[in-house]
Amino acid sequence: MSQSVPQIYTQVKEFIYASLKFSESLHRSSTEIDDMLRKSTNLLLTRTLSSCLQNLIKKPHIGLTELVQIIINTTHLEQACKYLEEFITNITNVSPETIHTTRLYGLSTFKDARHAAEGEIYTKLNQKIDEFIQLADYEWSMAESDGRASGYLMDLINFLRSTFQVFTHLP
Repeated sequence: MSQSVPQIYTQVKEFIYASLKFSESLHRSSTEIDDMLRKSTNLLLTRTLSSCLQNLIKKPHIGLTELVQIIINTTHLEQACKYLEEFITNITNVSPETIHTTRLYGLSTFKDARHAAEGEIYTKLNQKIDEFIQLADYEWSMAESDGRASGYLMDLINFLRSTFQVFTHLP
C-alpha cells in the first residue's frame, strides 16, 4: 500500500468532521445529521474520488506498475470503508441498526476502480506485446531452426518475466 491510502482516508475523515461541524449549525436531530453525513460522504466517494481514480487509470502515460499500485490501494481503501462508517456512527451517536441508516457506497466505488485498472492492465499488456511483435524482424518462413531464439523474443520474454513479477504483489 502506498502513502496515498492513509492520506485519502484522513482527508475523507476530515471531510466528514467538517460536514458534521456545518450540519450542527443547522439544528437537526442526530439521525438527520447522521444521514446527511453519510449521503455527503457517499457523494464524495462515488463522484469525486471515483472520477479522480477513473481519470488516473485512463491516463496514457500510466504504466503497469502504477496500475498494480492502484489495485492494491483501492483494495485497502475498500476495507477502510467499514471504519469510516464506524467513525460516522461514533461522532453522531446514532446506532447503525437504525432503520434509515444509509450505507457507504465506497465498496462499489473501489471495486469499480479496481476492475477498470485490471482492464487497463490487460489492454496495456496486449499493446506492449503487439509492439514487440511489430518491431521484430522475424523470419516467419524459415525452413529450419538455427537453434537460437530471436533477440526480439528474448526481449519479450524478459519484459513478460519482469511484468509478471510485478503482478505477484496483487492481492
